[in-house]
Amino acid sequence: MRTDRGSQCLCVVTAIVLCGVIARPESAAAQDEVSWQIWTDYNPRLIWPSTVELYGDVGVRSELNNNEWGRFVVRPGIRGPVGRFRLSGGLGTFYTANRDAPNTLEFRPFQGINWTWPNGRVPLDHYVRLEERFEFETDDWALDASLRARYRLQTEYRFGGLQAGASWRLIGHIEGFLTVAGNAGQFDEKLRIGVGVERGFVIGIRARLDVTWQKVGALIGGATDEIYIRFRVFQRWLK
Repeated sequence: MRTDRGSQCLCVVTAIVLCGVIARPESAAAQDEVSWQIWTDYNPRLIWPSTVELYGDVGVRSELNNNEWGRFVVRPGIRGPVGRFRLSGGLGTFYTANRDAPNTLEFRPFQGINWTWPNGRVPLDHYVRLEERFEFETDDWALDASLRARYRLQTEYRFGGLQAGASWRLIGHIEGFLTVAGNAGQFDEKLRIGVGVERGFVIGIRARLDVTWQKVGALIGGATDEIYIRFRVFQRWLK
């Protein structure tokens, strides 16, 4: 029963992603609106005390086909349980090196809440986040400020690895973005749909590969499609 329900759920998510990653970019390719990207990041996590987590990510993002920009990310945070919910907060710093435009530096405080419901054989994880975005152009330090809300729905299916204590996860996720106030700046995400596979090791390290299609607002009119492949490494320490 567990395998059937998990497989059915992931098949649905995979079908949605294939529609976005394959069919949608095909129709937009003639308009040169598809941006292919590589994201890589390292995600440390310190659990201290037993229920409070200090976490974050350090990463690099870049385009493959247009090579218009490269982005560097540092984003520490803290989270912990409050009843059946988990509250989180932190500060993201994003530096974007643009080829044909001024470079930008963005500071992004964020606050989030997540919960799992239903929490059965196929759990659904809900995550709501509010972000205050302050983006500066580094040539004249002009400011774009905005307030943005995000909602992510994620599900997964776990199964054991050949090595004792190791595991695999198949992950499906969909996320929507809404700029509540202000100017969204250079990056204006609208919707993400993706699938991933993750390998857990006995030494507290997990490696994950995601393929995600996202819709973003174009800088000058219309909208555009992006597809990014994301390599992630997670490492956990207990204190």
